[in-house]
Amino acid sequence: MNRTEFLEILREQLSGEMPEGSVAAHIRYYHDYFEEQMKKGRSESEILQELGDPRLIARTLLDTDPQSDQAVYGSGRYESSDKRKQGSENGSGYDRMNQEQVKHRTYRLDLTTWYGKAIVIAAAALIIAGLLVVIGTVLPVIVIVCLVLYLISWIRKR
Repeated sequence: MNRTEFLEILREQLSGEMPEGSVAAHIRYYHDYFEEQMKKGRSESEILQELGDPRLIARTLLDTDPQSDQAVYGSGRYESSDKRKQGSENGSGYDRMNQEQVKHRTYRLDLTTWYGKAIVIAAAALIIAGLLVVIGTVLPVIVIVCLVLYLISWIRKR
């Protein structure tokens, strides 16, 4: 197994199991980890041996709180632009993986972000406002009907 295969297996294991932004952040983290360790003189095989099975790493990431990776990676905004440039200059499989990710991008509402919470609050406010409008419209009619029925029953008793 080489670095590209490691990252592909990791991506396959995480895709569909967590938000794509989190998947991309984890892949970028491990890609950058390889780059940093190789700059320190370590071989790719040493790094792969240290990291172990990407399936086990994926399971560990999935078993941990999925909200915690949002806090660590800032909703997928973890970037190292100089490392990404180096990857594209060297022709690594990293750019190919990013292009594939763009082709298969899905959008999910992440309720842990500020905009997710804002959407939930706005939806709740609209539902409450709608209920108040319905109650405000129907309640006077119900009250009038009840009064009329009460008067009719009162008049019949006399």
